[in-house]
Amino acid sequence: MTRRVLVVHAHPDPASFSRALCDLVVRVSGEVGNEVRVHDLYDVGFSPVVSANEWSLRGAAPDTKPHLAPFFEDVMWCDTLVFAYPTWWSGQPAVLKAWIDRVLANDVAWSLDDTTGHVMPALRNVTRIVVVTTHGRSKSANLFCGRAGRAVIMRSVRRLCSWRCRARWLALYSVDRSTRFERDRFMQRVERVLRRIS
Repeated sequence: MTRRVLVVHAHPDPASFSRALCDLVVRVSGEVGNEVRVHDLYDVGFSPVVSANEWSLRGAAPDTKPHLAPFFEDVMWCDTLVFAYPTWWSGQPAVLKAWIDRVLANDVAWSLDDTTGHVMPALRNVTRIVVVTTHGRSKSANLFCGRAGRAVIMRSVRRLCSWRCRARWLALYSVDRSTRFERDRFMQRVERVLRRIS
């Protein structure tokens, strides 16, 4: 089955291990016959700043934010979301958090029920989420800190998707002290997961 994969990447250094992981995701997704689109947030200059005007339009229809239209379109097009980024301070880099804040917007990723005021999922097209991330600290240190970044995607973002959405969290811990062997082994794990997604 051909999937429509949107890869969202956030790292400022084109020579980083995170960028190598993003390139791997794009390559493998294409090799297995999927359609792939990429939001490389630093490359496209995605702003982490919500302007006063955009804030005033936060509940307005997507067509009031034409500067975000290509991002909205890709989110509504895909059935698989892959996030590739380093975990900093227990969470996503600011530019990726801003993408979540600004692109997963009202009438794109969710809507409000007029009767109850509850958030209603709108990304029913998304049935798979994969997170490919690195951590500077150990897994136990991340557990101690509460893994806030993991909750953002695995709970909050996932809740906006299809009830059938399956999510995978692929993390390399203690990346700053990792060996080439450990990084290669992690990349092999990422590749195996991507080749099995259907």
